Amino acid sequence: MEKSRDFQLFMTQNDEQQFCEELRGYNPNIFFLDISPSLEADISKRLYTSVVNSSSSFFSIVNFDLMTMEELKTRYKKYGEYYHFGSIAREQMQFLRSKPDVNDFHFLRNGRIADSYNIEDKDEKEWKNKVYDILKRHGEKVFLLYQTSHGCCEISIKPQKGIVAYPYALRKYNGQNGFYMKCGDAIFVGKEIALNN
Repeated sequence: MEKSRDFQLFMTQNDEQQFCEELRGYNPNIFFLDISPSLEADISKRLYTSVVNSSSSFFSIVNFDLMTMEELKTRYKKYGEYYHFGSIAREQMQFLRSKPDVNDFHFLRNGRIADSYNIEDKDEKEWKNKVYDILKRHGEKVFLLYQTSHGCCEISIKPQKGIVAYPYALRKYNGQNGFYMKCGDAIFVGKEIALNN
């Protein structure tokens, strides 16, 4: 039986570097595949040890313990001249980067990690669980900032489920000087802001 899950995240480039290093510290056979539609078919030019080494926002976390480079090379569809590589498989998890909003740099837009897995496949479940464990270990919970019917701003008492923010993102997008974290239309702040306000 297949199960799907995802986790929203807020990260700056410093946070991404920390996350990628820790993930590769756990398993040096994990790489990051740029899955943006591109004219580039050469997998070696799409693979990175850290997402910060690329301007792309769209990645797949690839575990080469469970597949070969030759297998990965065949995992694309071609539309016109563009190669589209898959992002989720037994050996892959989707990783969409968190980025400043293109219309307003005061907001950091969420990224996400998503996957599906066979609950009976121990190897698949184990490595994918480890990715989420690493994400949650350094990520902190965030709190919804909302406007009441009276026009006042309030911060939720309980943290938002399924979303974490990494340390640099929390420090920069902390509600001061108009810098916030944003997921859809919802605005979030870290625990310190929630406690102090």
